[in-house]
Amino acid sequence: MPTTQQETAMQAGLWFSIKIDADEFIALLAAEALEKHFLPQDAKLEPRSAYRRNRKLIDAVARRKFLEGCPRPITVDASDFSASQ
Repeated sequence: MPTTQQETAMQAGLWFSIKIDADEFIALLAAEALEKHFLPQDAKLEPRSAYRRNRKLIDAVARRKFLEGCPRPITVDASDFSASQ
């Protein structure tokens, strides 16, 4: 059974990691971004499956945000995909 902290983290979105050069960075794909851009309304797609299916795009956005100086942990929001989608 998940703890309150784990439930809060899950409600925030999906945590994932990206590699930049030899370093690994933790990032959060916000729940709103998942729902709005990657989870079809009529499909029963799990958040992790949605991430895997769209990994290249999501990782590229997280990488770009990091290289532009975004504080850590990197948070990828729905607005980060407005121009991409």
